[in-house]
Amino acid sequence: MIPLEEKIGIWRGMPTETAEEVLWADNYYQEELLPLALKRFAKRYDSGSLPEYYGMILLLGSAWEDLAFNVGLLSPQNIHVICRKEDMPAYRHLVDNLQLEEDRCLCTTIPEAGVSSLYHVIKKQHDIWDSMGKSAVDITGGDMATLPAAAMAAAVFDMDVYRLSFEREAKSRKHKPGTERMIRIESVQPFLET
Repeated sequence: MIPLEEKIGIWRGMPTETAEEVLWADNYYQEELLPLALKRFAKRYDSGSLPEYYGMILLLGSAWEDLAFNVGLLSPQNIHVICRKEDMPAYRHLVDNLQLEEDRCLCTTIPEAGVSSLYHVIKKQHDIWDSMGKSAVDITGGDMATLPAAAMAAAVFDMDVYRLSFEREAKSRKHKPGTERMIRIESVQPFLET
């Protein structure tokens, strides 16, 4: 088996001058690099006890790969993806590549500057899941408006907040496999109670 570092070298050396070459490089990234990176990521966190979530709300942009790490590791019972209409193909890739059960996945599209829509969706989903168990929000795929809005909503509802940290490749703008770190953002609730 070729180690991840060698496969990264192969991927970096792939030509990307034409649309077909970019497609080949992207396919190699998804089929060869991501599975190894996901395994390495899970192994990094296997010694610690991870919280169990009934549901997880995910902000999704065009890169489904970035959400696959925390969702794959935390394995929430249900997910609710919030994205723009043009990012719906990324939602399908996330569900298909993580082999998630369709009846446990939901996707809601919101407009570009849809912060009020985002608040509405998070509140409604929190109200449904709250009686069933703890839920969380992953803000990894959020943009300049939705990322802080989702974090603020999560604070109001005392939901855990996660994001994925990683190094980005300059040439492809994809994240470098093997550099992923899960960040759990500290809750504001204990500070409000004092």
